[in-house]
Amino acid sequence: MLRIGILGAGQVGERHAIGFAHAQEARIVGFADAVPERAEALAARYGGAAFSDYQRMLDCGLDILVVGLPHSMHREPAEEAAVRGVHVLMEKPLATTLADARRIVSVCKEHVVKLGTGFVHRYRDEVEAARRWMVDGLIGRAQVAAAIMNGQRRPELPGWVTKREVAGGGVLMYNAIHAVDRLRLLLGSEVTTVSAQVRRYDPASELEDSAAAMLHFADGAVAALVANAPAYAAQPAHWDTEIYGDRGRLRVRNGAWADVSTDHRAERVTADSQRTPLGERYNFVRQAEAFIAAIKDDCEPPATGEDGLRALEVVLAIYRAAEAGGIVHL
Repeated sequence: MLRIGILGAGQVGERHAIGFAHAQEARIVGFADAVPERAEALAARYGGAAFSDYQRMLDCGLDILVVGLPHSMHREPAEEAAVRGVHVLMEKPLATTLADARRIVSVCKEHVVKLGTGFVHRYRDEVEAARRWMVDGLIGRAQVAAAIMNGQRRPELPGWVTKREVAGGGVLMYNAIHAVDRLRLLLGSEVTTVSAQVRRYDPASELEDSAAAMLHFADGAVAALVANAPAYAAQPAHWDTEIYGDRGRLRVRNGAWADVSTDHRAERVTADSQRTPLGERYNFVRQAEAFIAAIKDDCEPPATGEDGLRALEVVLAIYRAAEAGGIVHL
């Protein structure tokens, strides 16, 4: 049984708790949060002890530290865990700066611990199906892609998500970094150049609510990324990804389905989220089990620290391109 400590007892901390509480070969040892009452509430619900100091939780002999803190606070606990030989599952984004992200990756390598990035959407049924189709070459060579995310910035989100110094960015950093990771995953290529524009609707926020970017990939594919998360009711919420190849087309609707269409094949896979007791949270269980398996089998987790670093590079390049009004080369 691997011993799990969860740092950050907010919304994302509870989702990770659901994942590890239902995973095989895992036991939650504790929760750490600067607000003791939040840690106590999750400990009462999922087991383990409550801590106001994460270092005291590390003293309990953890195998895995899950970091679900505000974005700018990721580096220090990752370093502390790695030095102690504790594996790290880091909620996205890996950090708010490339310097911090590179340090997190390097310190985990130096101390030979696993580092996973919380790109939890990789474990959804519809994304896994799309990935299989791409690996099998069903649509041929990818040419053009689009990822569109739209949904209201939920009012229950903590206030720090609108603060530049803490969050590092708005809709791109909090939401659309998942879309960047999905495009990298499905296209199997890295972004080489970026052009973009961002928009801010909410005068109370320091960060962008909406963004549009054009991403060029090393293999020649090009993708349009549109992200929108305003404070107003932008409903219905949806997240669609489409990829057009030289022999076919596939589509993914997050939480719903994926389908593929060619001259010789038409297939749709429906997400299992409505048929599992955990509903939309089943992918957190799969993520927890995949990270445990990576430790047990001494292999890389499906979403590595390098994946987190590459996605952050793209998001920060989008910000630079929007500010400069031109093309940024990665």
